[in-house]
Amino acid sequence: MKYYITNKNERYTEKTISFTEADNWEMKLIKVYPSQKKQEVLGFGGAFTEAAAYTFFKMSKDKQEELMEQYFGESGNKYNFCRTHIQSCDFSLGNYAYVDDPDDKELKSFSLERDKEYLVPFILKALEKNKEISFMASPWSPPPFMKDNGRMNRGGKLIEAYKKMWADMISKYLVEYKKMGIDIKRLTVQNEPNAVQTWDSCIFTAEEERAFVCDYLKPSLVENELGDIKVNVWDHNKDCIVERALESIPDEAADKAIDGIAFHWYSGDHFEALAAVRDIFPGKELIFTEGCVEYSRFKNADQVQNAEMYAHDMIGNFNGGTNGFIDWNMILDEKGGPNHVGNFCDAPVMCETSCNIIDTKLSFYYVGHFSRFVKKGARRVIVSRYTDELETVGFVNPDGEKVLVVLNRTDKPQEFQIVDGKNGCRIILDAHSIMTACW
Repeated sequence: MKYYITNKNERYTEKTISFTEADNWEMKLIKVYPSQKKQEVLGFGGAFTEAAAYTFFKMSKDKQEELMEQYFGESGNKYNFCRTHIQSCDFSLGNYAYVDDPDDKELKSFSLERDKEYLVPFILKALEKNKEISFMASPWSPPPFMKDNGRMNRGGKLIEAYKKMWADMISKYLVEYKKMGIDIKRLTVQNEPNAVQTWDSCIFTAEEERAFVCDYLKPSLVENELGDIKVNVWDHNKDCIVERALESIPDEAADKAIDGIAFHWYSGDHFEALAAVRDIFPGKELIFTEGCVEYSRFKNADQVQNAEMYAHDMIGNFNGGTNGFIDWNMILDEKGGPNHVGNFCDAPVMCETSCNIIDTKLSFYYVGHFSRFVKKGARRVIVSRYTDELETVGFVNPDGEKVLVVLNRTDKPQEFQIVDGKNGCRIILDAHSIMTACW
């Protein structure tokens, strides 16, 4: 068995150990049950935002190539499941919409020129590195004229008379992106539909989301030969995911139209809530679509704390039934932006654009302990642990390889035995370290 260790001093330190007979072992065990397979893994990735794209193209050509290899290359994090925004989001250079004319129901003025400046070239660069990336897209707000507050920022609601036009705009976006070589296979209805934000935002109740999907969005997708696009609801924090899922999928029509439930991490763990949704809706996708280290809440946290925040949440989410993980901005500048309302945050990779330096954070490597080793199509498997001082999650890859991730967030080394059937091996994992074992 090979295993890899990362902490504040090490990056994927490789070690090899042999399994021995473990029939009589019973103390300090982490037991892996490869035959007990659970949900399928869709992949791992981050978000293509205009802010990330703008930052990317301010770097030199050789640094751009280095960034692409870091995230999408075989020597990097091998990202293969990513998100982007429909029209502007807070991590855009400013508000913008694809249509500004309220009378243009045929969408003749529809334009993606803003996306083509930075965002689309950024995505196409990534596809040159890994053509197998799967994409999800999310709107932060319809155009201002479609909303009852007349603006993209600070919430507001989609006006009834514009629901069909908005659905058709989303369909046209998908068609036009596909023409450019970006085949988006998943949507969420609305980013954070329960929050009035100072940036691009729009309020949808669960019933409004259900009705919009069933009555407008799905029919528009089908009409535009996009019926295979998977639609996810919620796309907000885990604390309300049970109620929201139940309210969004109350009947057969909604069950047929809605493919999954997307969620964020900003309200805390709530892993039990995820597990409940997985039990209630076993056939639906559960996708983590956003999380980041916000400067407004975690400005004084160190790199170890930030990295452990990622790994802890990923382990809990996958054990709760999650199918895929998508981080927020892949790269940001030295200020944690750009962001058109000053909502700055950390990213796993920051770029000091003034001096062309890439600053790769510890969190990037902690995420890599999953994305580098767990392949698309893997299945999560049951793992049993002897203590809550270690956090664990296990997978079986499509080729039969077994993968175990173990996180030690304590201040002391932890000694344990990994057991698979009748075989086992003894490991010591240093304080504040993460390891991935493969066999």
